Amino acid sequence: MKLLSLEIGDLGKDSSGKDKTFRSLHSGFKVNFHRLTDKGMDAMLEFQPFCFAGLNGSGKSNVLEAIAAIFYHLEICVAKYRPENFEEHFSRALCAPDAFTLKYLTCSGNKKDYVLFLSDIVTITKVREQEPLMIVEPAPFSKDNDREAREVSLKSSDRSQERAPGKEYLPDLVVGYSSGENEILSLPFIKNRLIHFDEYKESVKKGLPFYEPETSLLYIDEEMSQAVLLACMLFENPETTLKPLKDELGIVGIRSFRININMQTLYLDDEKKNSSPILFQIEHIIDSFKRCSTSWFESESKVANSEGKKFPVLSLDFFVDDATKKIFRDNFSSSFELFRAFQILYELNLNIVSSYSKNEVYKSHGFYTDGKLPEAAPEDRVFHFLDYMILKEIDGLEKPKELLLREFSDGEHQFLHTMGICLMLKDRRTLLLLDEPETHFNPGWRAKFIKVLNDSLKAGGTNNFLKDVIITSHSPFVISDCLPNNVIFFKRNKEIHKVEAKSAKQLNFNTYGTSIEIISDELFGYNQSIGDWAKNEFKNIDFNEIKNNEEIEKIKDDLSKMGPSIEKDLVFAKLNSMVK
Repeated sequence: MKLLSLEIGDLGKDSSGKDKTFRSLHSGFKVNFHRLTDKGMDAMLEFQPFCFAGLNGSGKSNVLEAIAAIFYHLEICVAKYRPENFEEHFSRALCAPDAFTLKYLTCSGNKKDYVLFLSDIVTITKVREQEPLMIVEPAPFSKDNDREAREVSLKSSDRSQERAPGKEYLPDLVVGYSSGENEILSLPFIKNRLIHFDEYKESVKKGLPFYEPETSLLYIDEEMSQAVLLACMLFENPETTLKPLKDELGIVGIRSFRININMQTLYLDDEKKNSSPILFQIEHIIDSFKRCSTSWFESESKVANSEGKKFPVLSLDFFVDDATKKIFRDNFSSSFELFRAFQILYELNLNIVSSYSKNEVYKSHGFYTDGKLPEAAPEDRVFHFLDYMILKEIDGLEKPKELLLREFSDGEHQFLHTMGICLMLKDRRTLLLLDEPETHFNPGWRAKFIKVLNDSLKAGGTNNFLKDVIITSHSPFVISDCLPNNVIFFKRNKEIHKVEAKSAKQLNFNTYGTSIEIISDELFGYNQSIGDWAKNEFKNIDFNEIKNNEEIEKIKDDLSKMGPSIEKDLVFAKLNSMVK
């Protein structure tokens, strides 16, 4: 899965005659990704993430939002299942953005081998107020390049349970992560979770087996990141892929954790006349967890839920050692299968969401979705982790210390999130959309971020052609570890008031290995090495008013409180030149 380009089409005009936009992206906006050249193809086989850079408000996160919204729309178009009354809020012919051309390189999910010379170019075109169209053609270097371009249907069959043929050419997963509260980015993923829950409920109604959610969008928030970390720690090799966790964070491993499952009732209609035990369709998953646990027991909940009812609670305790890891591997084929089990349980927490609240989210366009979904208390959740203990090496202590995961800093959590996501999904056709994943890192971690990810993935033997990674960042350290073709700089054109996206290569600026001072100057227009408050002290010196050596010495004394900097050196040099 490698992106080639995204172009926003003709979005039309609003009722006042102004050009419509998608966030800050205008009709005709285009961003290019991978190139179909010899060098471009070589780059696809390496871990080379795209880095979107630019000032705040320049539109870089809007591209992530557009890509997430487009794939959400496509997934719903090809899906076999849609919730009841969903058509009130969804039209195949209406999307946000409503006109676009998206191109990417992929291999059909039907192919055994996922390699470059078997790949196809997929072009998704949507004209305003029309349904999207998928065209698939062999890549110019493909082994099957004698085949002609063809349209692939994005409609599932009304008469059978077969999915639309176009589903084979969509990513296995589109993963979103944001370090901040980027509500617009998360909206398609939140809608997708609600659809997953209703899909599960429908399978209970009809007595159909439920193995995994049908659609591909996956948002990693705090709860999901715990599942990501746990899946990685139980399956990945501590001496290779997990080595950076020990080297950078001092994490030796997981000591223990508990899973609490409230065995609630799943109501199958709004009138609550028909119901089922909520775990009915996934008892095989619960049995697997019981086999893996050190111990488990059932009890009655101590606190009534929001409806005043008490439910049986299943508590499973896990003391983690090599034997525990082995039994998890015997019951789950991969870290991703284990994560899927956690995901299904986690999405059952939406059991408390009313039909009204769901409809409010489904029709939302993303500015004020916060608060439309209730925040579940522990007794209202179907599933949550407890006593998640990590073994961590602490400076000055001889033995690793047991710490709750919640005791870790924001930066440590971010490090775990991003590394865990990349490791767990290394063998899936995945598009990763990471919005400022390093905001809480110290400078040392920012400088190591790209290298650590690359080293871990390489140690795990990943197929880099399987995935594409887009990172938005303000960090010169991250930019300095990205090649100029992969750094996309966003800037508003002051004359035409539109966002432009150009690669550092197009700007004739080689970012790779360039010092952070030069990157700050060239890309962000910030050419000083100190903060504005401190710099203001230098700017307030009126050299023309200095009359004698005594005043020069006094100014030097006043500036002695300031630490070393280029700016201070320049001021002192000028003062020294004035000594008579």
